[in-house]
Amino acid sequence: MTNRKSKGFTLIEMLIVIVVIAILALIVIPRLLGAGRKAKEATLKGDLHQLRNAIQQFEADCGDYPASLDDLQTAPAAGSQGGSGIDLDVDGWQGPYLRTPDGGLPKDPFTGAADWDYTASSGDVHSSSTLTAINGENYSDW
Repeated sequence: MTNRKSKGFTLIEMLIVIVVIAILALIVIPRLLGAGRKAKEATLKGDLHQLRNAIQQFEADCGDYPASLDDLQTAPAAGSQGGSGIDLDVDGWQGPYLRTPDGGLPKDPFTGAADWDYTASSGDVHSSSTLTAINGENYSDW
């Protein structure tokens, strides 16, 4: 009888390695997929904070909320009215109140567009996304 030297893995060894890799993948992949959504949520919170600060600064300078979010980027015309129907102090405009690389409004990370839900009479702004956050709240309620 001669001794044979093994030059490979047995089928059982290969199956054990595959099972271990599959278990690790089941643990890691869901965490990686959630990271992208968490990043978008953080971006949305930051954008809403930035928009709300700009609206408040506009109101402090001009005496009323902007009639549209575009007024945060470009000065309203003389004789313009704000969101509550009050004549704006256009001489007090100190904008632009938002600065983005493309010169426009920030884009909602979930809709991919600058399609914010804005209520001019109260200066309130929300996401127009119909999706639900990881914590169960609607993005439109943030």
